[in-house]
Amino acid sequence: MKGDEKKELRWRIGIAAVAVLCVVAVIGAFLAINYQRTIAQNEMFLEASTNQVLNRLDSEFEFSQQSLYLSRVIFEEAQPQGAEAICKELAFLEAGTPFEFLAFESVDRTTYNSRGKVSEAPPRKVQVTRSGVSTLLDDRIGEGLNIVFYEPIYNGDEYVGVLSGVWSNDLLEEAISATFFSEYTSTYLCDSDGTVIACSSQFVTVSSDKLDISSVDSTEGDTVGEMQESLARGESVTFSYESPRGLGLAYMVKLSDHDWTLVRTYPANINASFVESANIMGFAAIVAIVVVFAVLVAIIIVRSSRANKAITIEKDQFRRVTNASSELFKRFAILDLENGIYEYIKGEDLDGRLPMRGELEDFSNFWISQAVYDDEQEKVREMIGSSVIRSNFDDGVRILRFEYRVNFQGETRWLQPSMVCLRRTADGRAASLLYAVQDVTVVKEEEARAREALEDACRVADQASRAKSDFLGSMSHDIRTPMNSIMGLTAIATMHMDDPERVKDCLQKITVSSRHLLGLINEVLDMARIESGNIGLSEDDFDLPEAVENLLTIIHPQVSAKHQHLKVDISNVTHEHVVGDFMRLQQVFVNIMGNSVKFTPEGGTIGMTIREIPSRIGGCGQYEFTFSDTGCGMSEEFVKRVFDPFSRANDNRVTNAEGTGLGMSIVKSVVSLMNGTIDVKSKLNEGTTFTVTVHLKLREVDAEDTTALADLNVLVADNDETACEGACELLEEIGMNPEYVLSGDAAIARVRETYDTSDEFMAVILDWKMPGKSGIETARELRQILPDHVPIIILSAYDWMAVEQEARMAGIDAFVSKPLFKSRLIHVMNSLLGEARHEDARDHTDLLREADFSDKRILLVEDNEIAASIGLDILSFTGAAAECAENGRVAIEMLSDNPPGYYDLILMDGQMPVMNGYECAHTIRSMGLSGRPDLASLPIVALTADAFADDVKRALNAGMNAHMTKPLEIDALMKVLAEFLG
Repeated sequence: MKGDEKKELRWRIGIAAVAVLCVVAVIGAFLAINYQRTIAQNEMFLEASTNQVLNRLDSEFEFSQQSLYLSRVIFEEAQPQGAEAICKELAFLEAGTPFEFLAFESVDRTTYNSRGKVSEAPPRKVQVTRSGVSTLLDDRIGEGLNIVFYEPIYNGDEYVGVLSGVWSNDLLEEAISATFFSEYTSTYLCDSDGTVIACSSQFVTVSSDKLDISSVDSTEGDTVGEMQESLARGESVTFSYESPRGLGLAYMVKLSDHDWTLVRTYPANINASFVESANIMGFAAIVAIVVVFAVLVAIIIVRSSRANKAITIEKDQFRRVTNASSELFKRFAILDLENGIYEYIKGEDLDGRLPMRGELEDFSNFWISQAVYDDEQEKVREMIGSSVIRSNFDDGVRILRFEYRVNFQGETRWLQPSMVCLRRTADGRAASLLYAVQDVTVVKEEEARAREALEDACRVADQASRAKSDFLGSMSHDIRTPMNSIMGLTAIATMHMDDPERVKDCLQKITVSSRHLLGLINEVLDMARIESGNIGLSEDDFDLPEAVENLLTIIHPQVSAKHQHLKVDISNVTHEHVVGDFMRLQQVFVNIMGNSVKFTPEGGTIGMTIREIPSRIGGCGQYEFTFSDTGCGMSEEFVKRVFDPFSRANDNRVTNAEGTGLGMSIVKSVVSLMNGTIDVKSKLNEGTTFTVTVHLKLREVDAEDTTALADLNVLVADNDETACEGACELLEEIGMNPEYVLSGDAAIARVRETYDTSDEFMAVILDWKMPGKSGIETARELRQILPDHVPIIILSAYDWMAVEQEARMAGIDAFVSKPLFKSRLIHVMNSLLGEARHEDARDHTDLLREADFSDKRILLVEDNEIAASIGLDILSFTGAAAECAENGRVAIEMLSDNPPGYYDLILMDGQMPVMNGYECAHTIRSMGLSGRPDLASLPIVALTADAFADDVKRALNAGMNAHMTKPLEIDALMKVLAEFLG
């Protein structure tokens, strides 16, 4: 028995010894493998680190070469002369480069640098004709080798020298230096023969500035010769070497674009520390493996029954599924449909509200109750209700997924349960399900934000679309105002064809309204600039009386149509001749007065007052324009946003009117551009008052002689005492003796009193519309009293053309428009009483005929027959011979078929079929360079509807000399003809 025990003991000892030897062998093998793995990882790390430095050097070199190339371009453009200018230009260019300094070596070997030094360079064997980089040993640059980038410099095709940029050694050493895990490492940049260009330390002998890699042989069997052969083939080399601190590593690689080698070492003590750390971890891992192995053996021995093994395997399977999906799903549960139970594999956030295992019916009722909304509770019941959950997986359904919201810790969360069939019964019915729940609140919030952003974008797009439609709708109102004037004046002219003066006056007013209409059309085309506030202002000479008269001409048809009263006053206006943007100012006035007329009922009053107030800006006058009405007014809330685009008051009196409210926004923008202000006061049912204040540059004109009017007596009759006082002030300023009465009867009585006395009146001014006797009735009676040489003048803010014939028959000599400006009053009085210097007014026809171009020939290039016919008719008045070409190609043919100098000027349309005007002008200028020199200087003027600044630039770039816009204006045409035809 004892022998058996000894044998068993020896057997056990032998087994233990074998086990120990196996463990020792495993440990030894592990240490060897771990050592090789550590060396391999360190080699990979060293190669990656060195390649990063290599890439950084390549990038730095490429950036430096690009910087030097840019400096070369700027230097060639500047071409500085003289040493001081060259050094100064180099110092300026150096600031934008990574170089320590820049140098320029001229063809005569004189060297200039950015530090202001000038020296003589040694002769070059080969002239530098291309860009590059090299190393240079020159004490004038710095100690040791220096990296120099160079670019050839040309003056046109002439080679003038070379521009060089010197890299700082400090910058190069900083670029290649590094530490590994806080341990010092060595890096070298060498040229092809081993000369060290830069280094961060030394790991092998460096003598005579050469890296002695021949003293280092690979401990892995490679010789230095083999390493150098690999480098020559462009391959990188990794080798190991022995050092006092152990085994070290080194990596050698050639730069891709240069014949230089980068060498970096990996410190030996880091290798040793990594190996030691890995060995310790290896020992720990082996011990852990042994312990785990022992535990597993014990478990295998203890768990001997098949049932327990099956349970262990099943639970392990579920555990692996749970662990793999833990990052994605909040909860996992197994639903046993056959036994009607559930069990949570993961459910930490249940917080005891639901047991980890229990009856399936309790599971269903709990989650149904957690749904926030009734419709979602019904959805959950249809998906996981205990009575329907199995039927949902009939017909081979394997996966079901749904979403709903729950109230979790006072916060609404989105849940997305997914049910997967794990097992089916023999008849194909679901027996076991995996119930996995994912929290998709963040996803739903992102979807909501994306949907909201999309809806916002859609709303913005809709608003933009509506804004464009509203803009065009609002412009229809602004366009209709001058159009009504044009139509009305056209009808009046048609009815008075036998009265040339009447027709001429109508045509002049039609021209005024047409120009305003053209300005509005240009404004529509320039809508983008208006909406962005990028409106430009022009500076034109104009007179305030003309501006006011044009405004009243445009607005009067609307006032008359609604039988409204128009009251216009002027106060203290001493400077009538100004400089500014006449069209923009008129646009402001028409918008404001148009709204006043629109929102004032029939029989209401529209008022306009002009006042000049002291200006603090030298050379400018400050003018205050007040527009008032007795219309429906605005609420206080709407007054605050009346200047907002597309604002409309919520009032049926307003919404039934035309327009969209964009006009006042434009008014505000224009007034602001003029450095002016606009204020509004309004109350519902009490009317509105707008006050516009702008600064306009003053323009000096020669004063008209009033000596013939001195001390002449004048009688003024107007029922408005303020208007009488204003008129008398103006008459006194020009040296006359005024007196006023407030009715027609009083005027007749006052004239009778002074008749045949020394105080008799030399002129009478009557308001057209006065209560009692009107101005015309008063004039009819006065003409029976006054001699023929005493003029009677009618003063009115209305269009007097309708009663002109009746007024002339009543003995009225002249008409003056309200408001009464001093310049207009002087002109009328001089024409009637003084020995005025009459200058016959010249119309456009006179201007054209006075310009004699009978010895000139003009080619009009125009594809539109009507426009061509009008242009030819206008040119015929100048005496010039005019011919027409229907497109650019025909114009080229006509120029080619006629001798040089045949045409003196070309008027060129822009948009034409076959060949447009820009292509034609370019072709003509090209012909001038090849056989037809006369065409190089032949004047070409654009006459086109392309009216924007870009269009003017396009015409000039095509070779045209000037630009005119359609419709053709006679004044502009005369300036062009005078400039190019003499």
